[in-house]
Amino acid sequence: MGLHADLEAVECGGGSAAVTNPIPDVPAAQQRSISRADFDLKWPFNVGMGTLGCTAGAVLFRTGDVTYALNDAASVKGFPSPVSIQITVGTYPSNPLSRIKQDARMQISADASECRAGSTAASCLQRLRSARGLTEDELKQIDAEGVERHWPPLPPQRASVAPLVDEGLKLCGK
Repeated sequence: MGLHADLEAVECGGGSAAVTNPIPDVPAAQQRSISRADFDLKWPFNVGMGTLGCTAGAVLFRTGDVTYALNDAASVKGFPSPVSIQITVGTYPSNPLSRIKQDARMQISADASECRAGSTAASCLQRLRSARGLTEDELKQIDAEGVERHWPPLPPQRASVAPLVDEGLKLCGK
């Protein structure tokens, strides 16, 4: 194998030379090192690099000696979810109530959610509006912002791993 063939294998992810933290039990030709630079703004993790691999349709990502499942086929094999290294996506609200600071709007949104969970929701919301000096429309506006931005108690929206799954499936020949 000449130098050109060696370089081609590394560039295409086909050789173990490109992988610094290999995924156990995944053939070397079906894994490659990847980094934030490869995916730019679509990079979903708070770590900057790792190993992407695929075996039998299971797409895996390895970093820090931990292998994560990126799709259902990998999850059913028992690999953990990457949620601990996945970044949350922040969105900018289409219409924030600018007269109230964001941290206060976040608290109002959480308080309103708590009110709605109780048996006296209408009176609780009225007390909240009065205490905060809000109109009903302003509370609706804050609620809409809370939904858009996934404020607690809503679960945070995580960055999509789909671009990595697509790339990983190519390693499986799919």
